[in-house]
Amino acid sequence: MYNLRYHLASLVAVFLSLAIGLLLGTIVVERGTLDTQRDSIVTALQEEFRSLSEENSVLGEENAALAAFVNDTLPALIGGRLEGRTIVVIVNSGRVDGLGSVTDAIRMAGARPVTVTLNEASLGLDRPEVSEAATSVIGPIADDQLLSGAIDRLTAEWTDPTQGRLLTEALVASNALAIGDLPAEAAVDGVVNLAAWDQTPDEAAFGIANAVAQRGGTVSAAEATSHETGLAGAAAERGLSAVDDVGSPQGQYALVMVLAGEAEGYFGLGPGAQARYPVPTLQRAGEASE
Repeated sequence: MYNLRYHLASLVAVFLSLAIGLLLGTIVVERGTLDTQRDSIVTALQEEFRSLSEENSVLGEENAALAAFVNDTLPALIGGRLEGRTIVVIVNSGRVDGLGSVTDAIRMAGARPVTVTLNEASLGLDRPEVSEAATSVIGPIADDQLLSGAIDRLTAEWTDPTQGRLLTEALVASNALAIGDLPAEAAVDGVVNLAAWDQTPDEAAFGIANAVAQRGGTVSAAEATSHETGLAGAAAERGLSAVDDVGSPQGQYALVMVLAGEAEGYFGLGPGAQARYPVPTLQRAGEASE
């Protein structure tokens, strides 16, 4: 009996060993397969990464070439379109993104940019010293008509040099605004409005832009993608032209085309924009004589 039991135990041990061996063998084989698959996946990903890196390098070079081409051709596209004009650029004190791009575009187009900085919203007419300075020039006027009266007078002073600049000087003296070099004989031909306070457009700046437009000038609201002020959308709602990416060459081109009177509308990247930039109408050689 002892020998039979021992023999049976030995057989069980043998079969158990065989089962364990088969199990371990299967695991080893499966692990080897998984390792092989893992190595294949890693190799494929490395190849894909190298391929994407090469493609990105090529795309980067192409983008750099396109950017260089746009920057090199922009002066030729806008050069002379605003020759001899004077453009007022209205900004608020504090952060103003896009001002440099706007003034650069105006200069490239042959015009003189004059920066007007509003130190307070709506010309600061709610301050007694500012309202007194304004009424000393405008004359007695109801409080609810003071802003519109100041806008009309400023517009007249800027667009018609024979009017003098008494209100402008009074507002500068009362620190309501600051103004760049505007020669006494210069007439303002257009306005670019960048003035907004905490994403709230300045009503005086909009009023001046409207008044200049009514006098035959060209106007546009502007903002940069780096600082959204809501000016472009607000201008479009009021029926004024606007550019919301003046920090780009496309935005500079669109701005100059609007100021030149060759385009109107809302241009840029915003949801309400009609196009990134206005497409010029090119005339083929010989068509003019036909």
